[in-house]
Amino acid sequence: MNQRAIPTKRATVQADDLALGKPVPYDIEDAYGHLLLRRGSILRSREQLERLLQIGRTPYHVAARRQETGGVSRWRELALAAFRNPFDLIYQISRALQETFKWLGEDNDRFLRRLDHLASRIGDLVERDADAAIGAAHLDEAFAYSIRHPIRQAILCDVVGSQLDIPDSERRSIVLAALSANIGMLETQDGLDRQSAPLDDAQRRDLEEHPLRSVERLSAAGVEDPIWLRVVAEHHERLDGSGYPAGLHGTQICRGARLLTIADTYLAMISNRVYRPATAVRETLLELMNQSGRIYDRDILSGLIQTIGIYPAGSFVALDSGERGVVIQRGNRGANPVVAVLIKANGQPTARPLYRDTSQPDMPNVDSLEPTHQLAQRFQLASLWGYDS
Repeated sequence: MNQRAIPTKRATVQADDLALGKPVPYDIEDAYGHLLLRRGSILRSREQLERLLQIGRTPYHVAARRQETGGVSRWRELALAAFRNPFDLIYQISRALQETFKWLGEDNDRFLRRLDHLASRIGDLVERDADAAIGAAHLDEAFAYSIRHPIRQAILCDVVGSQLDIPDSERRSIVLAALSANIGMLETQDGLDRQSAPLDDAQRRDLEEHPLRSVERLSAAGVEDPIWLRVVAEHHERLDGSGYPAGLHGTQICRGARLLTIADTYLAMISNRVYRPATAVRETLLELMNQSGRIYDRDILSGLIQTIGIYPAGSFVALDSGERGVVIQRGNRGANPVVAVLIKANGQPTARPLYRDTSQPDMPNVDSLEPTHQLAQRFQLASLWGYDS
């Protein structure tokens, strides 16, 4: 099911090209074109070698040369065969982000190196299986909100940014901003997430000041990327000037911040919170569309909807056959998804997922979006996407 071509312009790094103690034969980049290791550099450790094999890509000119010889297809297939479970990777990324935050202020060089590597890993994950990444953004709740929310919004910013043709380097800066936008309230975020009472004045002030505190902490840690810092500073601004901390209007707000605002709001709304249940995907999209052009950027919101589709990967749907299940691939234009059926037409649960490709004429059609059924939590996400076979 998941044996499909990796949609990348760069080829993955070939294991035969790399050897410990030897110079690398070409520049090695990540999925965004960010330089990881320059041509001629010596591989010093097995850890470095494994990291480059995991997230490394060749430059465009190397990929183009292999394309002429048929090499790209072969190595993409081999790379995909090694890419067995994106949900394990998301778990590892979550654990790593949790550890990375602990180094902020203690060892800033290590904090930045680790955060930089996590951005590369997210780019690699999204490029290899965007549907699985989007599905995890909708369903995975393995970590505290302060950890899972930055990763979810980084994933969404990446896939939507790609849809909008945001240049690779800018998209990478936005992903880094998504991962770090709330470090100005790390000490209080999980407590606020568990709080059912309204915010008091001090908490409201803390909330409204956190974008600037995040910028201060990042700058103190050594971040100099102006796009990264600006996106963090402006990610709670709104087009009509009702946001914070500066009350910016319209195009005073940078593109990356307008994208992060939409990703942040969408994911917060579809998440369960102590003080309210999750809002259904359909109602969330309708609410955002009602504010389009006034609060949220119309073009970017359109890009979100075009990217995730009307039946996003990870959403729960009812089929006109009476079956119900989880969308695992968005399908053509997001309207004809592949669904892992978990509930039969007679209302009984399935022993294992049953797959329905609704783009096929002999398959049922999607009837409606539904709130995520608790039965979906019974299955490992990897099994729904077919990565455990």
